[in-house]
Amino acid sequence: MATMMTTMTTGLLLLLLAGVTVSRVVDLDKRVYKGVPCDKKDHKYHVRLRTVDAKGNTFASGGSLISKQWILTAGHNVEPGETVTAILGFHPAETKGKEVIIIDQPIRYSDPDGPHDLMLLKLPDADHGFPFARLTVCSNTPKITDTVQIAGIGATGADATGLKGGDLKTTLHCGNTEVVQCEKICNTASSFYNKNEQLICYQKPDVDTSKGDSGGGVEFKGMIYGVHIRGSIYACDRPASAIKICDLKYKKWINGNTGLKIL
Repeated sequence: MATMMTTMTTGLLLLLLAGVTVSRVVDLDKRVYKGVPCDKKDHKYHVRLRTVDAKGNTFASGGSLISKQWILTAGHNVEPGETVTAILGFHPAETKGKEVIIIDQPIRYSDPDGPHDLMLLKLPDADHGFPFARLTVCSNTPKITDTVQIAGIGATGADATGLKGGDLKTTLHCGNTEVVQCEKICNTASSFYNKNEQLICYQKPDVDTSKGDSGGGVEFKGMIYGVHIRGSIYACDRPASAIKICDLKYKKWINGNTGLKIL
């Protein structure tokens, strides 16, 4: 994976106009703030998701193609009753992408303590020819102070107060950030918040996620170790977080549903 500039991050101001694709109006849905365009060789597995609700509102988010037929993403990216389209191969920009309508119901991770913000989407056809992510090796998980890379199509700015804002990007942007201790997260207003989620957290003074990045993979040494789920509406003021997919319960759930063998 190419080394990215760490002086930049990304962000997104929600566009609440009819017919405009927006990210969800929840604190969970974030994008890379002030990022730089991803290297053409990197993050080819990144999937752009487009969901449409019963009122015709359209929302944008991300995910990772982890095998020929399975996309791993955040649970809150698709609400019950919404239609989902996955755009495969949109990065790099010169690649001829493909829009695929998801037919099967999403598979959501849930424990006796309730849902966790993790979801699998199944493609109707595995014969699409687009690359998927390298199989994660859980013996090499990122540690505190390690550098990880985040990616998304969110906007790349913030106002004078630090509020993230701007339009969605048409190209994938990346930024390097640093693994930190997870703070106590209090977001009980979200139906997807669960205090028992196992997380990776990351923060850097000049790198952050932003609205719309939800579901994107958190990379370490070219492999996905997290699914980005939440951050702040203000740039760089607190750590962002991702579901830690090498946690035993998540790993077993992914393997059991997809047939992968994450070890």
